[in-house]
Amino acid sequence: MTLDEIAIKYGTDKATQHPIKGHAYAPHYATFFDPIREKPIKLLEIGVGGGESIMTWLEYFPNARVFGVDIVQGTNDWNTVGLNTNPRYTFTCGSQSDPTFWECFKADYGLDWDVIIDDGGHCADQIITSFNGMWKSVKSGGLYCVEDLGVAYGVGSIFLPK
Repeated sequence: MTLDEIAIKYGTDKATQHPIKGHAYAPHYATFFDPIREKPIKLLEIGVGGGESIMTWLEYFPNARVFGVDIVQGTNDWNTVGLNTNPRYTFTCGSQSDPTFWECFKADYGLDWDVIIDDGGHCADQIITSFNGMWKSVKSGGLYCVEDLGVAYGVGSIFLPK
C-alpha cells in the first residue's frame, strides 16, 4: 500500500481523502519517505491527537521506532502512557512550548532522529520552541517537517532536509 492509502485507511488528515480537512500531505511525504520505508528509523510526531498518524507511521514504516508527544493525555490509547501495547511506539506527555521538556525528552530518548514531524499546536511560538529544541538532534540526511503553517504563517507545510 502507498503512504496515502495507509493514511486514508486510518483517517489521518495527512491523506488526500478526509471527511473534514484532508491536507494531502501524504503524497509529498512519500517522495521523501519511500526511500527509507524499510529502514530502522526513529520518527517523532509532535501532536498525537487520536493516533491516526501514529497508526499510519507504524504500518508504513515496519522497522521504525515511533514516538509521539502531546500536551493532552488520557483521551485514547495513543496519548496515554502504558495503554498502547505496540512495542515500537512510545508516548510522552509534554508541552512543545517548554524548552526544558525538550531537553528532558532528548536525555530520555536520544539525539539521533531520522524524522521529526511537527503537527502540534501550530502557533509560531510552539513551532519555534520545538524546532530550536530538536533540530540539532536530527541526523544528517534526516528530515524535519512542520505541518499546517496556515495557522501561523498562511502556508501549508515545509520540509527541511538536513
